[in-house]
Amino acid sequence: MQNLLETGPMTFVHFIPEAEIREAADAAVGEHRRRILEHLPGAEIHHVGATAVPGALTKGDVDLAVRVEPEDLQPTQAELGRLYAIHQPENWTVTYASFRDPRATDPPVGVQLVVRDSPDDLLFVALRDLLRSDPDLLAAYNAFKREHEGTSYAVYTEAKERFWEPVLARLRAQAQIGGLDG
Repeated sequence: MQNLLETGPMTFVHFIPEAEIREAADAAVGEHRRRILEHLPGAEIHHVGATAVPGALTKGDVDLAVRVEPEDLQPTQAELGRLYAIHQPENWTVTYASFRDPRATDPPVGVQLVVRDSPDDLLFVALRDLLRSDPDLLAAYNAFKREHEGTSYAVYTEAKERFWEPVLARLRAQAQIGGLDG
């Protein structure tokens, strides 16, 4: 399988049902959860992204979210930097950092570090939970992915941001009024 975490202007997106890679995804989640907990025993780790949503279409990569308190971001970032390769540093914020395992290719594995209850945090656990609980949203997201089958990664990423924009606005509003458990 092509390492789907390696993206560039000539990369095209292809989707498969998550059920086709569920066993491999579950194994990867278990392996990386153990690896992270060995070095960060108190870490809060969540399987996120499409492989964490039954019935979703996926690019075939596995994402883990490591959630921390603001004061734990830098030490956790340093430790994850020892365990994984830095990924897309141009997207990092004061509440988000990303990593990847360059050896994990079947499936590729990414680790997203987020500060709990930050705007970046909403992109992972809250969206996963919403997709799991809202069959209409999952159907719309799968339809969106079918529409973008074979398009460039850059085009897909830009369109995906537009797709999620109203959903994230709603989640942010709920979070501000205490509607999210965190």
